This record gives sequence, C-alpha cells and structure tokens, in this order.
Amino acid sequence: MTQHDPAAPALARLLRQSHLMRPEALPRHVDEAALLLGAQGCRIHLVSRDQRALLPLGHGDEVLGLDGTIAGRAYRTTEVLASSDGARLWVPLLDGTERLGVLEVLTGDAGADALHDRLLPFASLVAEFVVSKGQYTDTFERVRRALPMGVAAEMLWRQLPPLTFAADRFVVAAQLEPWHAVGGDAFDYSIDGDVLRLAVFDAMGHGLGATLLASVALAAYRNARRSGKDLTATAKAVDAVLGGQFGPESFVTALLAELDLRDGTLRTLSAAHPAPLLVRDGRSQGEIVTEPGFPLGFGERDDTVVATSLQPGDRLLMFSDGVVEARDEAGVFFGTDRLVDLLVRAESHRQPPPETLRRLIVAVLDHQQGTLQDDATVLLLEWAGDSRAVLPQ
Repeated sequence: MTQHDPAAPALARLLRQSHLMRPEALPRHVDEAALLLGAQGCRIHLVSRDQRALLPLGHGDEVLGLDGTIAGRAYRTTEVLASSDGARLWVPLLDGTERLGVLEVLTGDAGADALHDRLLPFASLVAEFVVSKGQYTDTFERVRRALPMGVAAEMLWRQLPPLTFAADRFVVAAQLEPWHAVGGDAFDYSIDGDVLRLAVFDAMGHGLGATLLASVALAAYRNARRSGKDLTATAKAVDAVLGGQFGPESFVTALLAELDLRDGTLRTLSAAHPAPLLVRDGRSQGEIVTEPGFPLGFGERDDTVVATSLQPGDRLLMFSDGVVEARDEAGVFFGTDRLVDLLVRAESHRQPPPETLRRLIVAVLDHQQGTLQDDATVLLLEWAGDSRAVLPQ
C-alpha cells in the first residue's frame, strides 16, 4: 500500500478503527470507508451455513440466492461482477481462499471500471475483519443460520478447520451436513512442509454421544500427528484413546491420508471406511485401493498403509457413508455411481473444488428432500503438482 494507491485512504481508515471497533459496528465502518474509494456505499452479505443464500449483515433482510443472482455468481466464481446497469459491483469476500460472502458496492459517479481494482484489497481487509471480529460476537454467526443449531453441532463446528484451504500446489475443500444437526462425522487437515495430512471420521450413533466420540477421535488424531507419529502409529494411538475412554462397544471409522506434495505420492490408511474416489482428466478412475482394517476403538490393530501415485490435476474425494447411503422417498440410495457422475461433470466444467463440493452436497440433500438420515461429510483434494495454482487469483 503506497501513497499513490487509490485504496490506501480507505484501508488506512479501517485499520485505524479496527483496534477498538465493536463487531456490530463493522458494517457501518465498511460503508463509510468505501466512500473514500469513490463508491456511494457498501454492504456486507454473508453466506448461509447451508451455502444456499447470501444474507445481509447489519442492514435490511433481503436474502439473495446463490443460484440465479449476480451476487450468487460472484460468490460461486470468486469473480468481481457488475450489475447490468453498472450501478453495483459484487465483490467476493475471501478469507485466504475460504468464501465468506460478498460485498455489494454502489458505484455512484465513480463507475464500475474505476472501482474494480480498488475493491480487491479493500474486500480482503473486510474479510479479515469478518473473521477476526466474529470471534467476539454471536451476531455474525446468528446471521448465517437459517435454522437453529443443535448442541452437538455447536460443539463440533468449533473444532473443525476452515472449509477451504489452498496453496500453489493443492486445494482442500470440505463440507459437512446436516450443518445444524451434525453428530458423529468430522474432518481434518494439516500442511507441514511438503506433506499434506487429511482425515475423515465417522463415529457410531447420532447426536451428542456421537459428537463426543468424534471429538475425542479428532483430538487424539491431532495429538498423535503433532507428536510426529506415522499413519500406523497414529491409528494405534487413536484406537487406544477411544478404547480406554469408551470401551469396545463404541467405535469410529476413519480414513487417514498423507500426500507428498513434491511427487504426488498418496499414502492412505482405512479403518473400515469407504475408499476415496479419483477423477483424472475428466474421467473417473474409480476407488483408490485401500485395505480396510477394523474401526478405531476395537484394539489389536494390524493396519496396512497403501501408496498411490497422483498425477497433476487429479481430484480425490474422501467421504462418509452418509453421502452414498442417502435415500429418496422410494428408498433409492444416492449411490457411488451418482457421486462419481457429479464429480466428473464438475471436472468437465472446471468448477473449483469449493464450488464442486457445494453443488455435490446440495444434490445429496435434494435427493433426500433436504433431510439426511445420517451425517454426510465430503473432503475434496486437488493436487496440481508444481505447474500451476489451482484456484482463481
């Protein structure tokens, strides 16, 4: 940011005010700072937890759908888009690569073209404040909830990492439904140097009891991972904690994986969990070979780690059985074939991983009339090798 940067006064104003800014005052300060950009006004819209709509923060009650609106398209594509008359610009709100919502900018006399480049750093700073100030208030979270959240879901969501993370060689995106009543599913990831670690868990049962089981599994997994244990030792450590705390009647299925980002070597360990699916060059490669062992918590482990070579551009989907076992009114399962078809179609349209997962989970919910009988968790990895970034910049 330099003195000649037209966005500098607006950014400086927000930064000065941020130290003592109350969270509920953020929309007003953003609107006032946008005037220094030459805009006529600015409003914040946050994405709903079910990723179906954009909801206003601190102004009005207009709900904007993600499908069929310019605002929704800006969110889906992470591109700055103008209304047909140029009176509004819709700017994605991105925390790194995680989509938080959009800014609605009233262009006024400045015009859309003049404001376009000024708004990118401005929106980035606003997104940072949405995340940081959101830690001190319930207001932001309350806006995003279309339905009341259960205690189990309240507990679990606070333990999960962000839904999207990307670097120059990979993208990880995840989603978990039903977001407001989730019980025993969880996911995790961590990047350490050239190793990306991924995990999906599915605890037996439903509700708070399943969430407690999944939460302990997640904590034990992170503890073992951070202690430097390999996949086999990690599975044993989680197994021992679950067995010692809950006994042999309770268990968690899991898929643990490590990706070497330098050469694409993927190492997986399955604890009675569905095998991940692979899409390459727009074609399904079916399931990655795994050798499933017992669920975590059973004891007496003898797990097998299987190595697979990924190619640049490959997409790998890890999921819980609640995805493929979702049933419609006639009792027809969503099924693996339908899941693969959606992945292939998303690949052919080059939808980025976060948008691919949003569409996939919406399809699963629609198949079961919006009410899942079991938790459905999906985690999508795209590995790009060292050739290109994998999300629009």
